[in-house]
Amino acid sequence: MSQNELETEKMPKKERKKFFQELQLRQQKSDQKRSIITKIAFTVAAAGLLAAIIYLFAATKPVDQNRSSSAMSSIGNLKLGDSAPAFSLPATTGKTVSLKDYKGKNVLLYFQEGVMCAPCWEQLGRMQVSIDRFNQVETQIISISIDTKEVWEPVLAAEKVVDIPVLVDSEREASKAYGVLNLPSQMHSDRPGHTFILVDKDGKIRWIADYPTMRVPEEEILNSIKKSLETT
Repeated sequence: MSQNELETEKMPKKERKKFFQELQLRQQKSDQKRSIITKIAFTVAAAGLLAAIIYLFAATKPVDQNRSSSAMSSIGNLKLGDSAPAFSLPATTGKTVSLKDYKGKNVLLYFQEGVMCAPCWEQLGRMQVSIDRFNQVETQIISISIDTKEVWEPVLAAEKVVDIPVLVDSEREASKAYGVLNLPSQMHSDRPGHTFILVDKDGKIRWIADYPTMRVPEEEILNSIKKSLETT
């Protein structure tokens, strides 16, 4: 017999009964606590498993091309055929870039969220790799976001972006003029999302597209440019 058992045997009957009642109550509470912890752990594990299944399903599900891109006939107060609003913004190179600098050349404006959006700057990198193909259709790419030169520099260096001016629209003046601050691709209301606007050699808007998926094949962009410029 243990020391604890010997001590309880010496207790008066009434006290011993009370002692065992309290011991039983503590055991019940302990069992309840373990049961609650087990249920919580099971719930968390089940939720994690469900989240993993949903993620894998979404990752393997084919992208619906009709939903991945959204060609538009108008944007903000602008529509196809309208004159593109003028702008003059500082570039990450330190120079000031204006739309009029590219008079007589097609310009593809790429409004994007900035360095907080990996698909956005990855798109820049891929377009840089394909820059010769854009040159073949006489189209200059200009990207516009709100991030500063200091924030952009390491990203552009990593992506080796040297032929695409990246402009800093800190006051959102160009973004507002082109109506890109209220579109499905936006993740933050104060930043553009993933929008392309093609301005032709005459300064007219020829193609508008907003991409909520933020992952656009360069082939799709080039084909849209060619098709838009062929349309009279």
